[in-house]
Amino acid sequence: MDIKVLKTFITVAALKNFSAAAKQLYTAQPNISRHISDLEKELDTKLFVRNTREVKLTEAGDLLLPEAIEIVANNTRVINLIKAVKGKQKLLRIGYLASACSTFFPQLVSQFSKRSPDVKISIIEMTSKEQLEALLENKIDISFSRPQPSLEKQRFACSEIYVDSLVAAIPNEHHLADKKSVLFSELKEENFILFKPEEAMDLHYHIVSNCEKNQFSPNITSHHGNIRSLMTVVSAGLGISIVPSCVEYLGITECQFIPMHEITLKLQLNIYHNAVTCSQHVSDFVDFCTSKNISLGHYIS
Repeated sequence: MDIKVLKTFITVAALKNFSAAAKQLYTAQPNISRHISDLEKELDTKLFVRNTREVKLTEAGDLLLPEAIEIVANNTRVINLIKAVKGKQKLLRIGYLASACSTFFPQLVSQFSKRSPDVKISIIEMTSKEQLEALLENKIDISFSRPQPSLEKQRFACSEIYVDSLVAAIPNEHHLADKKSVLFSELKEENFILFKPEEAMDLHYHIVSNCEKNQFSPNITSHHGNIRSLMTVVSAGLGISIVPSCVEYLGITECQFIPMHEITLKLQLNIYHNAVTCSQHVSDFVDFCTSKNISLGHYIS
């Protein structure tokens, strides 16, 4: 499939309008229609339902869209890699866990960039699981992630950035929202909204085991792969959760974050990199990060 055609498809899918897509891509509308028609012929299926009122994706179009986005992104990544090698440009690819890094990551990257203007920095928000795969496949150089035991047994170096505690996330209208602290026994009748076990195995086990110590099994109504979707459900009043306290700094106003003194588990945020094959600028970035005093509420230069 032609990259230009895929970019046209992505633009039409985003804007849901052929004319608007033509304007954004600085081309004529017939060219847009021809690209989509060529793609539909190549795939032997309709990708859009079009009438006078709307343009929307078919089921096939819905399936193609995330794949098309990944193909275009990978194409861009490969081009940038080749350009970097050709121009002897130093490229630093960083995967980061947004919820755990929001209070310090922008300033950290900005300061390093000013110190090392010859390094081109690419930052990509990823779950811990996605970062694990990306490191193993050499798609990123640096990972800001929760502990990855499988990495630590291999060629990857690990340094602790900070340690986070856990708190209960309670919707504002909930009867527990005004409490100074919460006990597991008070959550017996609640719906639990949790991270997917594969994204936070230790956290999942700790919550379940504490509930069982208090003579009940948690009523887990949904699992989520990222903090945004999890907190959306909690904020809507559909349940409670137990989350890293760093979530307090994301500006979520629909919930209260309340300590749970029964919880002993602490969550590290670590920085990982391939210590065997990394370039000097990757090592320099790791040294820069580990020399900083990073805490949850602020970033100290």
